[in-house]
Amino acid sequence: MGTPVKWLALGYNLPINPSKNRVYVWRKLKDIGAAYLSHGMALLPKASKKTTELAVLARRIREMGGEATLVEMNFVDRNDELEMIAKFREQSAREYRDILEHCSRLWTGQEDLPRVSEDFKKVVRQYSKAKSRDHFGSGAAGELEKNIDQLFDRLMTTELGSQLKKFMDKSGL
Repeated sequence: MGTPVKWLALGYNLPINPSKNRVYVWRKLKDIGAAYLSHGMALLPKASKKTTELAVLARRIREMGGEATLVEMNFVDRNDELEMIAKFREQSAREYRDILEHCSRLWTGQEDLPRVSEDFKKVVRQYSKAKSRDHFGSGAAGELEKNIDQLFDRLMTTELGSQLKKFMDKSGL
């Protein structure tokens, strides 16, 4: 890999109670696509489109009575950085695999079409979120896109096809 990556690191500490604040932070970090360097220290590549969300989260942590520090950093050891990039890629690949598994169970041919349609929309939304968190291109998106396209083609032959087409167009996919 070429040039070193610029990173944003969010170091934070929250009071133990209420525990819902810890859960909120964990979910937001997951939604942003950050990865943990260590307990209470999450990283995001600075080039990510999600950096603003990380800054908003830091402010929110402070509002919850916690401590939060957002810093730009670089890895001193290139191998440590490559391990972190691999962690991000694996995180994305795992998310794509979960969606692909859901996708493969979606349609066997005899299901209730409205339910399949709603499940398909859910898969598309999950894929869109996963892709926005795939900061280093895990490589797993291609297979999932192919499966989504195949499902879409199958659903287009049903009466729900036109509704799905509108949803896909609206989603920008």
